Amino acid sequence: MSWFAVRREVESNEENNLTPRVLEIVEANFENSGVYGVHVISGTEYQVIDKEGISFHVNLSGKTCSCYEFQTHKIPCSHAIAAANRNKVSITSLVSECYSIPSLKAAYAKNIFPAVETNDLDDLPSQLSGLNLNVNPPASRRPPGRPRKTRILSRGEVKMKVARKPNFCSRCKGSGHNKATCKMAI
Repeated sequence: MSWFAVRREVESNEENNLTPRVLEIVEANFENSGVYGVHVISGTEYQVIDKEGISFHVNLSGKTCSCYEFQTHKIPCSHAIAAANRNKVSITSLVSECYSIPSLKAAYAKNIFPAVETNDLDDLPSQLSGLNLNVNPPASRRPPGRPRKTRILSRGEVKMKVARKPNFCSRCKGSGHNKATCKMAI
């Protein structure tokens, strides 16, 4: 998606005050929160029990959850959303201010200049030129076995779906199969 399309989408979403990607995450967490059991502990503290029976402690005023996803990403997890729905608290008020559209606009308001490569040591600042900088290789070894093709996602991170490219047969130019599985007569 181009930056112009993102900009148009952000401008059309201004009444929400959240960036489009954060809005997707909140909506996905909202869908997961529908099957949770919520019990009130005190005014803003809740015990949320998920469908596997695992219990989580949510504090809406402190914006914390015992799954640590709420504190890490500053976006309410599904447990916090379930507690917010029980307490009739606005879910968008739980999202950190850094994910708002004004913050996004402020981040890109000034000019961003590309980094300039310098191969001359004379261009380095005078404070760094006198230092003896020896860079050693890392003290770890490569693990045995074949390297992973995809990285392991952290908690709360969602894998984006990518549209697959359709295969075309080079012999008959049909779609859905290749030359090796082509059943057309030669």
